Amino acid sequence: MAAAKDAASRASGLAGRAARLARRPDSAAGIEPASGCIIRVVTPTSRPPRTHIPARLAAAAILLVAAVAACGSSSPTPNSTATLAPGPSATSSALASGASATPNISIVPVQISQLATPSPYTAHLDDATAAALQTALAGIRSSGKYPGISAAAVFPDGSIWTGVSGKAIVSSAALVTTDTLFSIGSISKTFVSALVGRLAQAGKIGLDDPLSKYVPSFPNAANISIRQLLSHTSGIKDLFKVKAISEAIIADPGATWTADQVLAQIGPQLYAPGTHYYYSNTDYVLLGMVIEKATGQKIAALVRSDFLTPLGMTHTYLQTEEQAKGPEAHGYMPPTAACKNPCDNSAGTMLPFTAEATAAGPAGAFVSTASDLAIWANALYGGYVLDEATLASMVDISPSMAFTTKPPFPYGLGFEETTVAGQVAWGHRGHLDGFWSAMEYLPASHVTVVILANADWASSKIMSAAGTLVRAAEGS
Repeated sequence: MAAAKDAASRASGLAGRAARLARRPDSAAGIEPASGCIIRVVTPTSRPPRTHIPARLAAAAILLVAAVAACGSSSPTPNSTATLAPGPSATSSALASGASATPNISIVPVQISQLATPSPYTAHLDDATAAALQTALAGIRSSGKYPGISAAAVFPDGSIWTGVSGKAIVSSAALVTTDTLFSIGSISKTFVSALVGRLAQAGKIGLDDPLSKYVPSFPNAANISIRQLLSHTSGIKDLFKVKAISEAIIADPGATWTADQVLAQIGPQLYAPGTHYYYSNTDYVLLGMVIEKATGQKIAALVRSDFLTPLGMTHTYLQTEEQAKGPEAHGYMPPTAACKNPCDNSAGTMLPFTAEATAAGPAGAFVSTASDLAIWANALYGGYVLDEATLASMVDISPSMAFTTKPPFPYGLGFEETTVAGQVAWGHRGHLDGFWSAMEYLPASHVTVVILANADWASSKIMSAAGTLVRAAEGS
């Protein structure tokens, strides 16, 4: 019966796929609330030296896995508390190796960043804060009428809170759990930009290298730099704005696309390189090809060896290159005449559906959990992944703000700067049909928040939801 309902929902949802290209937020019919679950992992209250951060984060992830098993997927469980002890640093990377493929570099913390002057660390996780966060999360889901949401917060001392509310799959009433995988859309770009940064540190890629050095067949590649691809200033048309591609994706949502098929239909550049800011997913499809050419390895393997394994991130996958493991949330579109309830967007074997995921590739095909992304943002923007010069280049928004037409969110290299709860925030938003997400690190207070929703109509509210969580985390 549940399978039949899923199939009917997906079939009725096809009629509304054309309207999805407009990416227009909307409201949805009410959905029955589901129970939430809080997991709390607490480290010592004093902020440890940076040399201990990677091991501490990895240990936190291990404890979260154990806690998830105890939490289950139906009813809330009591808060659990554990103290993390530093362990040995994990090692493994192919980015800095020359001719040899033998891993010889690890996630090494860099010197304390001077990019932001932190305020006194006032936010901390206790029972009252955990309860406030869960109440805020339930309110966000209820007011937005989202099927389900998942969230996480990392505090200055390394404490991690995770919370869930609602349904991962409406038709089967499967609840969101802390290990439910969501499509994270353009947050995927943060992994790609970090890999390019690592390669630049190792001398394997120059940020001002021409694209022609790695993908000589692409039109005008000699005049497009790697930095321009990272910063969306290449002038290359966004693949989702190419009518032939978008219509084909809608017509056959279960189809599989290759990068070559996408690039063959992009057409002429909209602007001369370096003259405009224009957000283009095609830039990051090309960066995926650049990384593979420079290393001889797949993106998924590099991300796993250099970032995921050392940081203990066990629920993050690039769907186009590896099989995702774990429960998945379906993405939902607003009701239409053909689909009176929120429309199930799933088709094929990937999230949100196979055609869109494979067309986006490294630009948007990652899936993850809120807790994994919170660990990632805390490590990346906290200065534990890239050296200071490379991180400074990543978060430099001045080039994008120099153009007459400025980005809606000041943009660096695979990086957005915004304001959350009145504070500067570093991170990225993510969207593919049926999913919205926000991953934000506040450099002044060293608080990280992540929120994931399986609702396309969360577009205009995802950042305010992040702000609500920050205020709950800080007791303000």
